[in-house]
Amino acid sequence: MLYSYKPDEGRNARQTAFWLSIGMVFFGCYSLSGTLAGVESLRGPIIAGFEAVPLLGIRLSGAFAVAAGVFLVAAFLLMKYLGRESTAEHLIEVEQEMNKVTWPTFEDATNSSIVVVFTVAILMGFLAFSDFALGRIFDMILWGGLRG
Repeated sequence: MLYSYKPDEGRNARQTAFWLSIGMVFFGCYSLSGTLAGVESLRGPIIAGFEAVPLLGIRLSGAFAVAAGVFLVAAFLLMKYLGRESTAEHLIEVEQEMNKVTWPTFEDATNSSIVVVFTVAILMGFLAFSDFALGRIFDMILWGGLRG
């Protein structure tokens, strides 16, 4: 379903979009499960005598069932959305454009970062000195002298 439109194009962009979105949906459903665990009617186990999944330690409560249902529905809707022609075309174009980018080498990135750090340090020093000097000047103008 994810690759029904132009299945050989834009695979990396489509997979990245899918897995990042699934990660966000999972985090949201995990948070929902924790929130729903505070509701008294959703705390108990779904099946009597089978309270947790062995080795995983996941409590099979009503809160977990609701969150799992929301996750499955959201994952299905996400697959449908990413499989649409317009969305797939956009992701294909994104991947094509990313392939055209000239990425800097490690040495270029390091040198640029050093320049940025020194520039920020010089500007920080200049602004700190300007703040101090202007503060003293305005103290003399407004209060007629320097305060301690």
